[in-house]
Amino acid sequence: MLKNTLTIRIEWSDCDPAGITFYPNYFRWFDQGAWRLFEAAGFYPGDLARERGVYIPLVDASAQFSRPGHLGDDLRQESWVAEWREKMFVVKHAVYRGDEKLLEGSELRAWVVKDAADPRRFRSLPIPPEVRAALEK
Repeated sequence: MLKNTLTIRIEWSDCDPAGITFYPNYFRWFDQGAWRLFEAAGFYPGDLARERGVYIPLVDASAQFSRPGHLGDDLRQESWVAEWREKMFVVKHAVYRGDEKLLEGSELRAWVVKDAADPRRFRSLPIPPEVRAALEK
């Protein structure tokens, strides 16, 4: 399976007043990891939207925190597709400081296009086999 690695330096703007990573930043980094994973597979999400009208919106997200990240820490986030469904997929994320795992997270995402009858709504489509194959290599 294809994995993407995102390198993160925890900056002052990422922290709460105690110098600990403010938790929503992990979800921002999860999103970056998912986008870069698709880009590494040859399917940049911006191009999917422009060229195919396809979006990969977030349906659900979660995280299990084991240790806090601190100001100045250098982190490594690994992201990969852990589960496939017909029209959705689960992206898993693991965040490390050195060899120490700080947290694990997951995102449930859908493969969608805008609904022709109401462009404020989306309808899901089956994930193309070539996309799945590129992310499973």
